[in-house]
Amino acid sequence: PIQRLTSDTRIARIIPTSDSKTELRYRSQFARTFIRGDYNFCASKIAVARGGKTRALEIALRDVSEWLRKATAWVEKHNARKIELPSESINLEITRPLAGLLVRCLTQYDRLFVSTMEAVLADKITAQDRATILANAEGRIKHITLLCVPDTDQYDFDGSLRDA
Repeated sequence: PIQRLTSDTRIARIIPTSDSKTELRYRSQFARTFIRGDYNFCASKIAVARGGKTRALEIALRDVSEWLRKATAWVEKHNARKIELPSESINLEITRPLAGLLVRCLTQYDRLFVSTMEAVLADKITAQDRATILANAEGRIKHITLLCVPDTDQYDFDGSLRDA
């Protein structure tokens, strides 16, 4: 990865509107990879976003969060036995409320990861169902990274991407 896009110094240069930190506990490889590779990039792009880009990111993050909530509720209604998985943790700076929503989505993804594993082990869903659910969730979160790439001036006020 390009060092300037993923380095910790990028997020350190941001003047935050919310000066909070959180300890994110995660169990999945996807969450680890996203945090170490894309989180600082997304958080820094969220910090400088204005107008339509902010609206696009807000809509996308809320949609992802809602989808993850519904998927987790569906999996958890199978009432699989809870298992305790080892976790890692990392401290993250949350410079804007939308970055906090991104952290929430990662937390929801991790909950879905664990819930689907419990459901598979209890023979409530198939391994293929789990793989499909997780791939869908990962794609939705990775889409946030793609929304962060274009500059603010490439978005209309309603959050739609302008034609090139």
